[in-house]
Amino acid sequence: MEHYVGLDVSLKLTSICIVDRTGKVEREGVVTSDPEAIATFIKLHAPHVVRIGLETGARRHGCGPS
Repeated sequence: MEHYVGLDVSLKLTSICIVDRTGKVEREGVVTSDPEAIATFIKLHAPHVVRIGLETGARRHGCGPS
């Protein structure tokens, strides 16, 4: 079965959502933002990945109004 993976990456944790080709959510989880932890989760729950989408946000240190 084909799987599509979405990653929402932050400094400490990464949220992962795996869907099938129809968009049905197959699995969701949160792992540490470590490449090995992310890869392990994906390999375990989505062995036939077609595409991975990645969302990250900029850290705003010193970017806001004083």
